[in-house]
Amino acid sequence: PPPSTDSYIVIIVVLVVLGLLLIVFAVVAFVMRRRNLG
Repeated sequence: PPPSTDSYIVIIVVLVVLGLLLIVFAVVAFVMRRRNLG
């Protein structure tokens, strides 16, 4: 049977990476807005 721990680790890593990408995208969008407004 396939190890369940590996699948859980993969899911957690994917969620963490997606979260980091969302945070980076939000920060970049915020900086771009401030530059455009300022």
